[in-house]
Amino acid sequence: MSELNVFLRINIIEAKNLAAKDRNGFSDPFVAISISDSTYQTHVVNKNLNPKWDAIFDHKIDLTKPPNEIHLTCWDKDTFGKDYLGEIYISLDKLWESNGHIAYDDELNLPQWHLLTTNRKDEDVSGQVLVKVGLRDKDNKSLDAREWNSIWRKMNSLSINEVQSSSTEGTSSVSSTKSTLRHERSQSLSSLSDIVGVIFLEIVCAVDLPPERNVTGLGFDMDPFVVVSFAKNTFRTKVINHSLNPQWNEKLHFPIKKQEINFQIKFSVYDWDKFSQNDHIASLLYDVKPLIDRGIDVMNKSQDYENMNEGLLEEVLPLKVHSKLASKHDSKLVIKTKFMPYDYLRRQFWYVLSKFYDSDGNRLLNYVELETMLQSLGSTLSQETIDSFFTRFGKEPKRHALQFEEVISCLEQYLGDASFSHHSANPDGEEADNEHLIYLQSCPICNRPNLDQLSETNIITHVAMCASSDWGNIDKFVTGDFVTESQAQRKWVSKIITKVGFGGYKIGGNNANIIVQDRKSGQLVEEKMAAYVRLGIRLLYRGGLSKMDSTSAKKLLESMSIKQGKKFNHPSSVADIKPFVKFHNLDLDEVADSLDSFKNFNEFFYRKLKPEARPCDSPQDPYVLVSPADCRMMAFPTITNATELWIKGQSFSIARLLDDDLAAKDYEGGSLGIFRLAPQDYHRFHFPVEGELGPIKDIPGAYFTVNPMAIRSQLDVYGENKRAICYINSPQFGKVAYISIGAMMVGSIVFTSTPSSYVRRTDEHGYFAFGGSTVILLFQKGKMIWDEDLLANSGSCLETLVRMGMHVGKALRY
Repeated sequence: MSELNVFLRINIIEAKNLAAKDRNGFSDPFVAISISDSTYQTHVVNKNLNPKWDAIFDHKIDLTKPPNEIHLTCWDKDTFGKDYLGEIYISLDKLWESNGHIAYDDELNLPQWHLLTTNRKDEDVSGQVLVKVGLRDKDNKSLDAREWNSIWRKMNSLSINEVQSSSTEGTSSVSSTKSTLRHERSQSLSSLSDIVGVIFLEIVCAVDLPPERNVTGLGFDMDPFVVVSFAKNTFRTKVINHSLNPQWNEKLHFPIKKQEINFQIKFSVYDWDKFSQNDHIASLLYDVKPLIDRGIDVMNKSQDYENMNEGLLEEVLPLKVHSKLASKHDSKLVIKTKFMPYDYLRRQFWYVLSKFYDSDGNRLLNYVELETMLQSLGSTLSQETIDSFFTRFGKEPKRHALQFEEVISCLEQYLGDASFSHHSANPDGEEADNEHLIYLQSCPICNRPNLDQLSETNIITHVAMCASSDWGNIDKFVTGDFVTESQAQRKWVSKIITKVGFGGYKIGGNNANIIVQDRKSGQLVEEKMAAYVRLGIRLLYRGGLSKMDSTSAKKLLESMSIKQGKKFNHPSSVADIKPFVKFHNLDLDEVADSLDSFKNFNEFFYRKLKPEARPCDSPQDPYVLVSPADCRMMAFPTITNATELWIKGQSFSIARLLDDDLAAKDYEGGSLGIFRLAPQDYHRFHFPVEGELGPIKDIPGAYFTVNPMAIRSQLDVYGENKRAICYINSPQFGKVAYISIGAMMVGSIVFTSTPSSYVRRTDEHGYFAFGGSTVILLFQKGKMIWDEDLLANSGSCLETLVRMGMHVGKALRY
């Protein structure tokens, strides 16, 4: 850790509702900070019960003995002494496990209010202090959120393997394995910290849509509906018949993960046709980052948990019309939007329940009311734990009552403090000896059943919805059982044909519908391929290993690849270029040479791009790992993860892949990345790290397809196919194995790099001739970490569409 220069930054921002200690009805407050063996102190604000300090203190951290708690004491300054106003204990373990944002400069590391408490008798204590806490490094400004999590757990004696190996479906979270951390738990709020908040969206109406010719061809008409897609969420509104200014007024909501804050919502307007294909009329892309920033700003200024609809903003958005009549119509889409941070949504959950069980409406909960509320949650909290909620504020459980704010503070602390599972606990607590806070079989407000099948995140989201009658019946409005936009707009006949011919739609499903997530836009898209190719793959690989492993099948695929290679090298194949461009909607502005300059189709296939088309992320930081190609990517923290989730070949092994038992030992416990190139991708491959390039080893083999259906069959595609292997000795990443794999229709792998030379990131390594192909990277144990979003998608068997030069991971700097 010699390269790390870590310090803890503590920002004491302000306080509110402090107790008055002076005769004038005010206090002169300041805050004293104690951490490890160091003390700090803010300045005094005279005659104020709502002081603002905005005082920042930097505490140098001994990496071998990291602090685990900050002690704040609030005092009233007097002429000859000071009066006690209360104190706060901030556990760093709990704080960072509850919000997941460790770096001080992380835009999602928001200041938090902490309630002043006391164990002293006869002390008048009230109020809260707003504090922001986070780690910084004076020398390494580019450390990202995942690295900070890794560093913090490394300081607390968690191994790198423990940090990397935890991934759940749809999420990527840090392992909570037993360690030297003070608080042991099976799984804590850190599993929910992936959620930034929830977007509420209402599709209001459209204005001035262009008329489309009706089925008779004798007139014009429009039956519009809207498809809304964001990340893995796709929705469709109802159809409004015969309207160019349709009113939908339909509502939906979806959670936002921290890796999705720079994504876009896509709105697509379609014209429904009874007999023919639905027509794509217009579309627009909507950035969610400004919406998130606005929502965080609004919630920081307000602690009003009652008016959920406040902050809904109506927006009139111009549509991009895909019609010959575009110039004659000023088409617009009207929506209402709001973002609610998850922390605020969770607190509103507690507020709504507290209000519901406040039987006398005095905004206080006595012991009976609180116990009844907790029982309605299926809570297994002991009487001692519930008593502590009262004694924490110097109150007697059987005589006094808690304010709503005090109840919320206690429940929030318990969530960050106690062990609980991501899914609701068994009502009898049989699966663990720990106390549990929540088990809901039905909503206590709207009585919706089957909540016990949901995670705490979805339970809290649902009950928060019930705070407003407008949003309470949201599930009745929007049809959401879609995976991609293209599926959502299809007619029922098309869906049946698709089901029978290609297999069902399912993210991560093993079928011929290849669905990937575009990392840049967040949209789920279907990989385009000719229908005969799709059906051929399905029929070929549904047959199983016995058919595919035959010598005749291998010879057939080899002869097909050689034949196709010769065809696309012939000058007549130039005629295939424009149809290929049109079918895959390729961006010719990126191509370095004009279409007229290519002498055959293969030259176009391994075309060069303009240098600015694929920039290198973080060009000055060699610790950043970049994608070696335009591809569909899978990332696994260990090779074991890859074989459990993705690579199903019975005989697959690293030794067989590398054709070298001794070299394979270098990668035991290491990480693996798979970069699959589809025919429509840019087919030159580059270096993801810098270092000394070794010699290239050619291994002859078969030409099986690298389609996901094949990789997830019993056939060892990677160990059977033609491939070339080289090693890069990188100062940052160690010894990196770079495997270039040919596939069906790939005539050759051509290298343009020079062995025994020092290569830089994004330098060209070579290119593949026509067909699909793959690059595999192997890293030694403990040398690097993949980006969180890539691990999350890979954990649910979903490939991520990335471009060459894009940030995909980092080297560990210690």
